[in-house]
Amino acid sequence: MNQKERHPKDEDDDFTLNTSSAEPLELDDQYTKPKSICWGRCHPMMFRKGNPAVVIGPHWPLFICAFLLFFFIGCLFIFLRANDDPLIFYTTLLVGINQCVSYLIVSLINPGIANVERIDIEKNQQNNQKTWYCKVCKLIQVKETQHCLDCDICIQEYDHHCPWTGKCIGKGNIKQFYYFILSTIVFTIFNLVLIILKFKEQEAKAKKQ
Repeated sequence: MNQKERHPKDEDDDFTLNTSSAEPLELDDQYTKPKSICWGRCHPMMFRKGNPAVVIGPHWPLFICAFLLFFFIGCLFIFLRANDDPLIFYTTLLVGINQCVSYLIVSLINPGIANVERIDIEKNQQNNQKTWYCKVCKLIQVKETQHCLDCDICIQEYDHHCPWTGKCIGKGNIKQFYYFILSTIVFTIFNLVLIILKFKEQEAKAKKQ
């Protein structure tokens, strides 16, 4: 009878404390509406439908250094093979451009910065998946969303933070990241094989002399 009326702030505190529960959260409109995002240490650019198409991460100096290194090595191999067979030259050019462009794409596109959408939350609740609440971003974390301490923002399907790309690898760029790894392997093997063949060719010429 004499119980004190609960203040709305107390209800919010209870909500944040119970978010680690395995039970699906009972979410009101305050938490299910897409909301303005604090971008942490990332720098979003070129917005499309409210989402950034380009995101520069906090470790952008490493990204620039790595890109310049890839670009310099690619140009060096292209220059050294300028007088070789046209097939070898153009293949070297194609492999080098592919490696640099794939690195640019994975480093610049949105890694999957989290936003809240009702459809995702309802789907999560139907599957009885555990739902978390990030107190830093003030967002519902669904579908393997994690808060990155380096970027200081929540990333959907977070895989890892890659300082060489300047930011996180997540839902938005994980496929591009794997393609970049594959293109780098192809670039390395292709050029190593050509270097070995070049050395053998020079040794054969030296023996003949």
